[in-house]
Amino acid sequence: MKRTREQISHNMSRIRSKDTKLEGIFRSELDRRGIQSYTQNDDRVYGRPDFVFYARKIAVFCDSEFWHGYDWENAKHEIKTNKDFWLPKIESNIKRDKEVTEKLQSKGWKVLRFWGKEIIKNASECVNKIEKILRVNPAPPYKMIDLCSGIGGIRRSFELTGSFQNILSAEIDKSACATYEHLFGENPYNDLTSEEFKNTVENTEYHVLLSGFPCQPFSRSGSGKGFNDIKNGKIFFHIADIIEKTRPSVIFLENVDYLVYHNKGSTFKRVLEILIKKLKYKIIGASLTENDEFEYDPKKFIRNSKDFGVPQNRPRTYIIGFDTERFMPAKLNLLPDEIPRQGNRCLYHSINEMLDSDVDPKYYVASGYLETLKKHREREKRKGNGFGYKIVNEPGIERPIANTLLAIGGSGKERNLIYDPRKGIAGRMIKGKKTPLNSEGVRVMTPNEWGKLQGFVNYAFLDDENLDLFSFPDNLSDLQRYKQLGNSVTIPLVEEMARFILECLKLLSNS
Repeated sequence: MKRTREQISHNMSRIRSKDTKLEGIFRSELDRRGIQSYTQNDDRVYGRPDFVFYARKIAVFCDSEFWHGYDWENAKHEIKTNKDFWLPKIESNIKRDKEVTEKLQSKGWKVLRFWGKEIIKNASECVNKIEKILRVNPAPPYKMIDLCSGIGGIRRSFELTGSFQNILSAEIDKSACATYEHLFGENPYNDLTSEEFKNTVENTEYHVLLSGFPCQPFSRSGSGKGFNDIKNGKIFFHIADIIEKTRPSVIFLENVDYLVYHNKGSTFKRVLEILIKKLKYKIIGASLTENDEFEYDPKKFIRNSKDFGVPQNRPRTYIIGFDTERFMPAKLNLLPDEIPRQGNRCLYHSINEMLDSDVDPKYYVASGYLETLKKHREREKRKGNGFGYKIVNEPGIERPIANTLLAIGGSGKERNLIYDPRKGIAGRMIKGKKTPLNSEGVRVMTPNEWGKLQGFVNYAFLDDENLDLFSFPDNLSDLQRYKQLGNSVTIPLVEEMARFILECLKLLSNS
């Protein structure tokens, strides 16, 4: 019986244009191989391919023989009914397929088209062609981008291994940018939240994404608003967007230790959910159960600077991930289940080993201010609190270590006071201080000492002749020096993480 155009149109409307049987077979084979980073029928891509690997610019079409005109010169003669409808319809599909393929290819996309019978007969062979494109191991020197770069502490840590090369940075603090440019000869001033910068990253070939994203929203001493912090709390989502669009082989993220406990752990769980479930990254220290639940020990993500060669009690959260799109599941399963616990070198065992000598008298505390600090600590003690100033190298302490260096403009130095008695200091008047210098030999740490505690001074910028090349730009205030160092990372610790990543990449690349 010959059907009318209306009947044909009705029947065609009931045919599924997505999530078809062919797509189901294809998807099952991809999933079996641990390839789950695709999207389906992605509206962002011209022609809405059946499967899209967006970051790698791969578009896959599963074409049924009838609708897309397989062997059309012969097949068209086999159509016996409603030729006036079917012939132009299918020829239009063939023309459309060609246009889609050519347009995507002109934009740099790799287009793969598979006939239905290929998929049904041997889906494995079809997916082999995709896997061959995806599973390409990166080679050193590994190119990296440095987001929320500050003054470049994370970047420098990775560079010290000799196997990483930075090619793009992003920082919006102009004072930090000035120091970064002073150290590296590049101005990192870019806003990672802007579409302009994201487009730049999409067109930049790189392997490793680094970011010490803003910690204030997740810190005990910060806003505590987490992702609800309008200014800084959303930065992680922009970083996740960049990861999704570019799929670096490796991601390295750093934040305060409280990130894993913030909002009763739900904040960190959401971070892992995005990285593991949405973006499909293998995160060291976390796994998914058969019930699709997370298994992880928050403590395994926290490492302390005092265990990596410097006398500073600075616990921080470190997240290391590897791309499941690029690396095979069997290899990823061989990776260690936690990041390094301690370093292999010791720069200073205690505070006393790294103190500057004959420091400028301006760093000694005024007697009036010291009395104020004492009274404040006594009040807090009566309340049952442990707040107040602290002299970190008081005589009798077996291994004096500093408290965490803070990134709040130099305030908080009172938690890291130094006992350093010198002749000619007590009673001396200094410009800017209302009372004479104290007689107890108490001073704040110098920016140079903070630089030592973070690994910038006397370590990260030594040349071949052991000459220290680290410095700040001329006329940079002490306030900014404290802030920039407190906002950075402990370089020896992050360097250890970079070397760990190198070992993981060697393991993933071994045939």
